[in-house]
Amino acid sequence: MNVSVIAVTVHIISVILWVGGGLALLLGAQMARHKRGAAAVLPVVDVVALLGPVFFVPVSLVTLLSGLAAAWFGPGFGHLWINLGLAGFATTFLTGILLIKPRAEEIARLMADATTQQATLVGKSLDLVTIAQFDYVILGLVVLDMALKPTLNDITLLVVFAVIAVIGAMLTLVKGLQSKAVAT
Repeated sequence: MNVSVIAVTVHIISVILWVGGGLALLLGAQMARHKRGAAAVLPVVDVVALLGPVFFVPVSLVTLLSGLAAAWFGPGFGHLWINLGLAGFATTFLTGILLIKPRAEEIARLMADATTQQATLVGKSLDLVTIAQFDYVILGLVVLDMALKPTLNDITLLVVFAVIAVIGAMLTLVKGLQSKAVAT
């Protein structure tokens, strides 16, 4: 067994943990909202705030480092699919660090404050879920990219990826606007 195989194995395991864990939380938030109302999202957001620094940030860094090692010791960085994967990773990592983490921490602080109105918490939580939905559109595209390994000759596939990203952005934006209207 060589370093590349070990790196790919670690990469796949960390991707499963990262994407699977986040997807379970996202689906849990959506199901709670639809079955029990918008306020039922709050405990899920609290879990996100707790898990972010101790689970999601480390496992996403392991994903990045093992992916870099897999490319370094494997096919190299000259392939489009590797560069698309890195761009997608950068997008989701930055979304997590710059948007999801601070919002989840703010919501957790507000939840601890007895004077915070529930409508404020619900609105902020629904905004967070909207950001997470788009983040998972991008993560899904990264997984597809890694599985299908497109080249510049795969124009149709690349166009499909772009269309999915645009539709995902539009749908999450529309949902976000609808959530704000419902929460108010």
